Amino acid sequence: MKKLAVLTLIGMNPNKLGALEEYALRLSRELKERGHFAVVGFLEYPPGWLEEKFRSLGIEVLKINRENGTLGFIKRVREAISRYDLNIVHATFYPFYSPLLIVATIGRGCKLIYSDQESRDSRPFRGFQGLFRFLRNRFYQTFIDAIIADAQFIKECQIRDHFTKADKVPVIYNGVNLTRFRRGDSAQRSEFLKKFKISPESFVTATIAQCIWQKGLNYLIDAAAMIVKERPHSMFFIVGDGPERSKLEQQAVSLNLRDNIIFTGPRVDTESFLSAADVFVLLSVWEEAFSFSLLEAMASGCPVVATRIGAIPESVEDGLTGILVPPRDAEAAADAILKLLNDNTLRLGMGGAARKRVEDHFSLEHWVDQTIKLYEEAF
Repeated sequence: MKKLAVLTLIGMNPNKLGALEEYALRLSRELKERGHFAVVGFLEYPPGWLEEKFRSLGIEVLKINRENGTLGFIKRVREAISRYDLNIVHATFYPFYSPLLIVATIGRGCKLIYSDQESRDSRPFRGFQGLFRFLRNRFYQTFIDAIIADAQFIKECQIRDHFTKADKVPVIYNGVNLTRFRRGDSAQRSEFLKKFKISPESFVTATIAQCIWQKGLNYLIDAAAMIVKERPHSMFFIVGDGPERSKLEQQAVSLNLRDNIIFTGPRVDTESFLSAADVFVLLSVWEEAFSFSLLEAMASGCPVVATRIGAIPESVEDGLTGILVPPRDAEAAADAILKLLNDNTLRLGMGGAARKRVEDHFSLEHWVDQTIKLYEEAF
């Protein structure tokens, strides 16, 4: 088997040990253990503690950004290809069909792979705009070896929206760390409730999402108002931040939910919220990709209430690991959450089935293994 040298290029600003950072760490380590070479590049340099996690495994971390302009970015990538004799450049959360990365890798003898893990508001491209995109993207595809879709739905979006050839889009599902995310015991839950001064009788609902309109948090707040009429001790944690947060907080106050909804802002300990939650909710109104937060909740033994949209039905089995509801329907969401809160057997059964589903199909190890198999098959 050919020894490979792989650059994993992450086009985002790392500020915590999230699922993508864990993936890059595990992927790099596994590549080394299989006799390959791995180097990781970030468009924004990671904090020191995260850099040290890579360096402790003997993985070099590069800063490959555009602070020196377009030519500077291309130069940095080409220097990395030459310095490490790279066989593969694998970019994730980086713009598809951006000419910069194509120009940086063209003629350098390495494969170019992208990952598509992005939610979207897709729309068809017709007329001249559609023809232009079709011709441009088909031309660019001659220099791209694969675009990994994180769900079958995302593959269909690539074909529909970017006119990508189907054989260029393998599907590899995301995965999560099953050791990090697991069900908490009664003592841990009690400690969590005490930390936030919540009654032990309370039911806890958690949502981990950016405060943006696409996540449908306004519908969650409307649903919460319906739920507390029947279950006054219900508590709702919204973990995340974003431009809509102030507006959402005002909505909660206007519905007299000041004591029932806690906006935590961004947290690095999301596993503590999931391990203590009775139900996880994600009411997205856009075409959600294969959601990390959903997988983390399921791995934590949480039954899920989510919208039937995008790739969500590929992770959540309706009626088995959670309940799927129509988008923009607060009443349906409230009914589904109450169904789980009012039925302890159903709630625990779905939570156990959710954990089992992640164990069987969506572990971090499986995600990494499938990625490396794709690399090796490319050569």
